[in-house]
Amino acid sequence: MKILIPFLALLVPAAADSLRTANVTAAVNEVQVYPGSSAPHLASIGEKVSMPSSVQTGRRSRAELTFSDSTITRLGQNSVFSFREGGRNVELKQGSVLLQVPKDAGGATIRTATVTAAITGTTVMFEYSAGKWIKLITLEGTQKLSINGSKKSVSVPAGKMIIMHPNATEIPEPLTIDIAKLIATSPLAGKGTFGPLPPLAREFIHQTIQDQLFAKRNGDLLPTHYIIFGTGDWNSLGITDSAQVGRRLQQIPSPVP
Repeated sequence: MKILIPFLALLVPAAADSLRTANVTAAVNEVQVYPGSSAPHLASIGEKVSMPSSVQTGRRSRAELTFSDSTITRLGQNSVFSFREGGRNVELKQGSVLLQVPKDAGGATIRTATVTAAITGTTVMFEYSAGKWIKLITLEGTQKLSINGSKKSVSVPAGKMIIMHPNATEIPEPLTIDIAKLIATSPLAGKGTFGPLPPLAREFIHQTIQDQLFAKRNGDLLPTHYIIFGTGDWNSLGITDSAQVGRRLQQIPSPVP
């Protein structure tokens, strides 16, 4: 009698490795790698970064890490990003990050000192400034934001943004922002510094933009002409929302010119 060997089991180590290592696919200006207990060094293109490791960018510096399952992590300037135990769970100690997780990947989390974003098959942007603000945007897909230690979470669908104080005890209602304007101005999303996002991600983001254009034509979204500036990696975030947007904008932390 023939015995059938379950070949699927042989794939597990490779999948596990894909969650724990990434290659440096872009390094602009000063990008430092801190490989665990070893001495830090300047990042080089093609270098493999494994946990426990962290990556730090300096002023006017940016980096991109790509996992073997095609997950992309892009870091803005003055950012500190580290791997955490348990796979593709990362910690943003400061700065900004774009995380693009393919639809068929196992998902990821972005954790700060006070909040955690759970991501599955989604393209998101996250900015953290200790003691000042947290900004989180979903470009396509849906993510969930929760305060550390709480079982409650808030869903943030495509085209939505949450901006809050890092020490807030409640997560505010998401606002709608102009995704087309964000894509056209953000270096992390592909404006100048990096290449375009993967085709499937661009397709879903394009659908988000088309949905917003349709809602504007129908009067469901109203331009407010408010702009929220980031740290140089999130430029000109045009906010749109319903007729009640004025009440919500009063609750947004600085800086809102």
